[in-house]
Parts: sequence; C-alpha cells; structure tokens
Amino acid sequence: MQTKAAQVSRTRTGAPAHPELFQPIRVGNCAIKNRIAMAPMNVLFSMDNRGYTNEQITAYYAARAQGGAGLIITECVLGTRLASRFPYTSNLHLFNGTHVPGLEDMVETIHAFGAKTFIQLSIGFGRQGHSHDHEAPPAPSAVPYETNPAMMPPKMLKSIEKHPGFFNPKLPTMAQAQIPREMTREEIKGEIEEFGHSSVLAVLAGFDGIELHAPHGYLEHQFLSPRSNKRTDEYGGSLENRMRFVIEIYDKVREMIGRSVPVGIRLSGDEHMPDGIHHEELKVVVRTLGERGIDYVHLSSGSYEATKYFFPETDGTMLEEAAGFKSVLPAHIPVITPSIHDPAMAAQAIRGGKTDLISLGRQLLIDPEWANKVRAGEKFRKCTRCCECLLRTVVGLPVRCLHNRNLGREKYMPEYQRPTRPKGQMILPQLGGGRARVANSTKALPIDRTFTSSTGLAHE
Repeated sequence: MQTKAAQVSRTRTGAPAHPELFQPIRVGNCAIKNRIAMAPMNVLFSMDNRGYTNEQITAYYAARAQGGAGLIITECVLGTRLASRFPYTSNLHLFNGTHVPGLEDMVETIHAFGAKTFIQLSIGFGRQGHSHDHEAPPAPSAVPYETNPAMMPPKMLKSIEKHPGFFNPKLPTMAQAQIPREMTREEIKGEIEEFGHSSVLAVLAGFDGIELHAPHGYLEHQFLSPRSNKRTDEYGGSLENRMRFVIEIYDKVREMIGRSVPVGIRLSGDEHMPDGIHHEELKVVVRTLGERGIDYVHLSSGSYEATKYFFPETDGTMLEEAAGFKSVLPAHIPVITPSIHDPAMAAQAIRGGKTDLISLGRQLLIDPEWANKVRAGEKFRKCTRCCECLLRTVVGLPVRCLHNRNLGREKYMPEYQRPTRPKGQMILPQLGGGRARVANSTKALPIDRTFTSSTGLAHE
C-alpha cells in the first residue's frame, strides 16, 4: 500500500514553482536532480558514541530525501581514530571496515528515496573538541576557544536566560572550552595518511561524494586561522604555511581515490573574529583549491566563538561571501550557500549567479518536505530560528524541534522505511577489477565508480 506521503509526491507534477531551484546540476561526475541540498548537522542521533549508524539516523536522512532534496550531505563523520576521541557527545565514525556496512545501508536508503548523498568527512574538532576522559584535544596550538554571549544568536541567548545552567562551569557543555595541546609534526602527517585511507572506505560505502570538513572553527579551519594557529614550523605563520594542512589533506584524498567521486570542501566565508582568517585570505585558499581540481565549495561562516554567523537569524547572510568565492573559481566549480529559507530569494540567488545550489539545515528539521512543497507551490512550515534544536546539542542531547514533533522519531514512521530491492537484484562491489557491478539473475552491469589507491584496490 502506498503511504500518504508517496501518494502526495506522485501528484506533484508539472512545471515547478521557482524553477531555478529544480534545474539539475552536475557536481564533478555526479548528477543531482535539483539545486537543493541538506546541510550537514550534528544531530547526535548516534547517541552511544561508538560511531555506528542506527535505525533513527537512517530514517532521519530518508525523510529529507523523500522530502525532495536532491543532495543529502551527512553530519560530520570522524575520519581518524584520534578525531573519534574528541567529539562533544557523539558522531558517526569512518576509519575502519566495521563502520562501512551501516553507512552503506544508510546510503542505499537515501538512494532509494531519490537523492544523492555526500559524506562530510572530518579530520577532527581540534580545540573545539571535548574528551570524556579529560584529555587535552589536539590542535594546531594550545589556544582554547572563548565563549562570548555577544557573539551568539540573540534568540539563543533568550533561551539560555531561561536555562542558566548551560553556563554552569560544573556542567560540561560545548560552551566550556578545554585547553588543547599542540599537535606534533608526526601526528599531523599520520592523521593525513589515515584520513586518506578513510576516504577509500567512503567510496566503498557507496557515497556519491566527499566533503572535507573545514568550516566554522574545526581542525582544518584552526590551521588556517592566525587566531588559533601560533605554530612556527611549516604549518604556521604565512598563509601559504597555514593552508598547508588543508592542501595536504585534499591532495592525499585525491591520491587515494582519484576522480571516482567528487571531492569538495566546506569553508567559512569569514571567521568574524579579531586576528582570525577573513574573506580575502579565504579567497586565496579557495582559488588554490580550485586550481588543484576541487569539485565544489560549500559556504559556512564564523566558529564556536562566533555562532551568530553560522546560525544566522535572517536569510542570505552568506551570499556576498559566496559571490566572492565564485569570483576566484572556474565557472564549472559550483558553490553551495546555506541558510536561505525563502524559496524566492534562493531562486534569485541562483538566477543572479551568486550561488549554484542552496543548502538547508534547520529548515529541513522543521519541515523535511520543504523541497516538495516549494516545487508544488504549497505552504511549508517556516523555521523560526529559535535555536532550541541547537541548545539541545550544546548540552549533549539529540535534536528536537518545537514545531515538528516527528523530528527524532522518524524510525517509527513506516513511510521512511526503505523500499524493498527489486527481486533477484543485489549489489556486488568488485574491488579487484576497480569497478562495482549491479547483478541480477541474468546479467551484470558496470556502474561508474572507479578509483585509484595505494592500498591494493585496483584502478582503471
């Protein structure tokens, strides 16, 4: 029996409202059906902190795929063993083979609902990390971050006033920084090497692309920023040195997987902090990555020290920075810009050439059907940007939404269970030949997933 959601989606045919949002686009070698992406968000649904997927995470992504987003970008997935020791509470992991089956199941589910999916692969939280064992998190330099209420979203502050315990020093929330330690050169090299191997596992799990996690104050951002990077070796000082970590990560991933899937990066358009990295320097980083063949750039802004910039209270706050990045990139490299909830403004931004895709975070928490409803010209639930979802993660709780009671309980909803695979068909990853095969009872058809590697996985 068809679910109500499936029946509704089949009736939404004809010319879409805001057609710019529903044009297909290619990102590298990946074809995406529209210009709407789900932004990566750490929603803490893995909960047990062992890094594995579960029914709730899978159903949560399925809901947004069924809701019409052309691209699902996962929460940040920790790609090294060292990184996995310093999440705030819980994140998915991908650095050994035991993580692959659950992620592959999640990918298959997203695909079954009609979306492509990129993994946001992270090399760590750096000074924004927290350890349950009270270890000092590894960072470029021993510089902790500072929590300044003036740099928080005003609505978030109003909620904090109702819950003053968030800033109680005895409560280990994300508002409380731990003193980091400076990473050694050997650690840096080892982390980059392990991260490269994790990118191979991402291809094995079936992801359509990889997004390098370098925005709003995480480890890669910290190396870029003179505010957090006080090193005197080849990873600190000049911009050329400060960007070395990011460039070496990108180069290692390309060495390991070649052009099998798109590789992009998420970067803040500006740190918005004194002595931080600002837009003009970040344009140099983006230009350098564009020259090296990056497949896309995804905007963010600010950091944990400046949360009001990456949780903005109005639409379109990052569009000028997006335009700045586009100005230094080849025309074929798309830019993704978040936090434009108004479909008319989003369509105008694409039509005006300021961005190529939009990504939605909190808007898809309150209404996973945003894309389908916008296409059909229907009313959608608009995010109030109250930040209640964010505040739950600050204290280590999985997200909820004041206006979407189903957020966090998608696993109980039958419409988000993966459809049955066609009878007689199964996927056979054929690593030895460098090409996966889709097998059924009569024949095997190659699919376009080739990759290079130095780990014994063949390449074409």
